[in-house]
Amino acid sequence: MLDNPDIPDETLPSDGKDKDPRFAYTLAKGLQVLRAFDPASPFLSNAELAARTGIARQTVVRLTRTLAMLGYLQYHTETARYRLAAAVLSLGYPLLSQLSVRQMARPLMQELANFARGAVSIAMRSGDSLVIVESCVDHLGHAGRPDVGAKRDFHDTSLGMTYISSSAPQERAELIALLQLQHGKHWSAVQERVAHAQAQFDRLHYCTALTPGVLIEAVAVPLCSNFTGERLVMNCTVPRFVLAPESIETHIAPRLLHLVRSLENTLGVRNPH
Repeated sequence: MLDNPDIPDETLPSDGKDKDPRFAYTLAKGLQVLRAFDPASPFLSNAELAARTGIARQTVVRLTRTLAMLGYLQYHTETARYRLAAAVLSLGYPLLSQLSVRQMARPLMQELANFARGAVSIAMRSGDSLVIVESCVDHLGHAGRPDVGAKRDFHDTSLGMTYISSSAPQERAELIALLQLQHGKHWSAVQERVAHAQAQFDRLHYCTALTPGVLIEAVAVPLCSNFTGERLVMNCTVPRFVLAPESIETHIAPRLLHLVRSLENTLGVRNPH
């Protein structure tokens, strides 16, 4: 079973005899409402939330009112729309504060970001995507800073390909099945990319990726932490205009690998790769 998957409303059984008595359906729908907001749509009306989640509008109205009263949403009277409120940030803080690897890694990440003239980030899995939990950018500002909490897809990022390639067989099979479901008729192209990434990782212990359009190159390495055995991924992204030919493979990847191994030694954990 996938770890914390998004649960579309239409998959929740409506017949009482089919319901899982241990599953809080109202809570699941409330979390769906919170997940419906994204950087491109920070303000959403009840009707827009209903359309995005598939939840009945009357139910959305009750959920947004409750979430607003609890401080997780804020209502904007002039536009009749909601936005996420500051209380949402407090939910993630206990997790971030327990990830001590973030504090330990930050000086080393900053050093690599300055050297590469890019950004260095740590991500962890959240269901069908990865979430940035720490990020440093070079002091000259050649690269934009990926915000903590920003999501990254599995299929087209060095973070995602490295996570899949370094996964245990069962989790890897789950992720590949998820990608196949998500991409449908385009699956063959994604499958080829996954196979190429796996071969690269097996040979070099890292994966690289080029982001189309924005021309950003990236390399990522798995990072074992001492936080309940959580597996993280660290990457370095660099705008192509500041890169010398082959510098990702010859200069940046070796330093990223060394950085990760140094952290793991300090944490007293062993990376199987």
